[in-house]
Amino acid sequence: MFKSKNILLFSFITILVFMLNVCVFAAPYVNFKITYNYNTYTYNKERVYLYINSKPVENLPLEPIILNDYTLVPARETFENIGAEVTWIKESEQVQIVYKDMVVLMKINDNNATVNGQLFKMDVPPRIINNKTMIPVRFASEAMGLTVDWNNDTRIINISEKPAQDTTTETTTIQDTTTETTTSSADIVIEKINMPDSDERTFSIQTNKKIEKFEKVILDDGSVAIDIYNSKNNIQETSFDSVTEFVSKVIIENHENNITRFVFVTKSSVLNNNFLSEDGKTLYANFGGNPIDKIEAYNDGDNDVLKIHGEFAPDVNITKQETSNILNIEIKNSAIVNLTEDIKQTKYIDGLDYSKSTNANVNIEVKLKEDVKYSIKNQDNYSIITIGKDVNNNTNNNGTNTDVTSSNQFKIEKKASVPVNINNIKHTDNYFDKEYILTFDKDITSLISLGEHQVNNDLVNSILVENVSGVTRLVLKCKKITAVNVTEDSNYIYINMLLPKEKYKNIVVIDPGHGAQDPGTSGNGAIEKEINLSIALKLNELFEANNEVKAYFTRLDDSYPTYDDRTNMSNEVGDMFVSIHQNAAATGSGANGTETYYLNPNTSDRGLTSKDMAEIFQKNLLEDLGLLDRKVKTNNYIVLRNNKMPAILCEIGFLSNPSDASKLSNPDFQQKVAQSLYDSTLEVFEKYPSKR
Repeated sequence: MFKSKNILLFSFITILVFMLNVCVFAAPYVNFKITYNYNTYTYNKERVYLYINSKPVENLPLEPIILNDYTLVPARETFENIGAEVTWIKESEQVQIVYKDMVVLMKINDNNATVNGQLFKMDVPPRIINNKTMIPVRFASEAMGLTVDWNNDTRIINISEKPAQDTTTETTTIQDTTTETTTSSADIVIEKINMPDSDERTFSIQTNKKIEKFEKVILDDGSVAIDIYNSKNNIQETSFDSVTEFVSKVIIENHENNITRFVFVTKSSVLNNNFLSEDGKTLYANFGGNPIDKIEAYNDGDNDVLKIHGEFAPDVNITKQETSNILNIEIKNSAIVNLTEDIKQTKYIDGLDYSKSTNANVNIEVKLKEDVKYSIKNQDNYSIITIGKDVNNNTNNNGTNTDVTSSNQFKIEKKASVPVNINNIKHTDNYFDKEYILTFDKDITSLISLGEHQVNNDLVNSILVENVSGVTRLVLKCKKITAVNVTEDSNYIYINMLLPKEKYKNIVVIDPGHGAQDPGTSGNGAIEKEINLSIALKLNELFEANNEVKAYFTRLDDSYPTYDDRTNMSNEVGDMFVSIHQNAAATGSGANGTETYYLNPNTSDRGLTSKDMAEIFQKNLLEDLGLLDRKVKTNNYIVLRNNKMPAILCEIGFLSNPSDASKLSNPDFQQKVAQSLYDSTLEVFEKYPSKR
């Protein structure tokens, strides 16, 4: 009897334990309505439990939801629990998560996301569900370097920080999945890369199918990367030495999401054009070159006119065959790209043949009906060749300007009767108008004739020589922001045309926010655009007296550069970017103080990051101005998002606050602000010295 009771008791306990186990490990089903994309559905699945660092997250406004086998969690409540800053950008329907030095940007109903500016593809997009922003938990977590664990028995998804020893390990795989998935294969196969000879500049990448999308990326060290999407590399070698003038090496990298990256390691800053062949199966990467896309021919009543169009005016070299009426036009470092012909009735031209053109040089043979003269003139993005009997030939026998000694140098022959001290030449950089002016201290027109002298290199179209009040000015009409050095030897004065980074060791781009039709914020009689400009003008005076740092400003008057104008200037010439702004509170006048924003790390070759830079500027502004410390912060401002180098935005003070506004309206205080920004710039360059 006693034995029977024990058996019954044991059986009862066993059943009880089993039932308890079932209760513990079997998650209950939840049943509720969810609404997204204007449709309402019944959600009926096993409950998912969210844990942060092994602790449950309770009282969520909406529980984790599984859609198409992927788990979505409420963005703010999830990631603010682990110390991230979550921002909802209403205008673009984007959610931004900043965690340490990682910035993740996702858009509602869009599978594309960026992690520190790099594009990634998510398997499921963020959704607005029941008016709550729900995002893919695994993608967002792993993008920030966090660990995600899923227990299918307990239905617990746990997000945790990696152990200390793993914090320096870069996350190489970002997947948005709680189940096992397979990566889709790439459609395009990279089959071959053709390396140019030393006197050529065009690389060609060949594929088996039409390239639908490629993108150029300027890397922190100045190298040019070209990403080919939906592609797989089939080239066995991954590194090629280059013998060309501008590129030292080409490296092939396999990136995630079926992106093949070609990194062109450049020897110096250089113009780069990338274009596809007509069938889309060859991608040309041209360095320092010019794509020729249109040829016009017509008669203007007296002479025939041949116009050759490129991205900039082609560098045309013409020779005339002695035994026949044929002009040979050679355009080096160019290629014909999707050429459009516009050939009308001509009097002297009998035909054009450019079949001998290559991927590095364009060769056009012009057949003439009779022996005639020709002249060359460059204008904007095309060269004009005038052909006729009464044409004044203003070029030498091979059609080139004899004063242009190389692609970036213009020479002026010296005379003992006109001594010139090059140290007395005044340099005026009118970069807003794409002009650089050299003013001599005397009349030197006996050395160089008045009028326009064609140059047409990658930087400058022409040099206009004019006399003003008894002295000679050389006005370089530039294609982009250009720097100039003047040198000499015993026979010549040389005008050397350079990219800014080839001349200046340190370059900062200063952006006075707003302007013209965009006044910015205002308060207590102060208008933001005016204060920003006043500070910038004072800052410009400080930089004008400094030979170690070159400062370019996006505006120095009441104009309005677009966001693209501001960041394009910065990306073209800058080492760092500083945007000047003033703040205002939506309601009330209590908010006050200084805050400095950054977004992407944008590490430079100096080791400087945007965050490093923001901390230096914020520290100095607080010490110099005595305003309240509102800390270093992140925000998805366009001028920060689109910059490729360290970039910050300084909100100096609040115009909605009477005390801050009174100070900011005072010219002496504005001078303090300018001095602080100036000193901060110098400190950044001192702590993170240039490698140029």
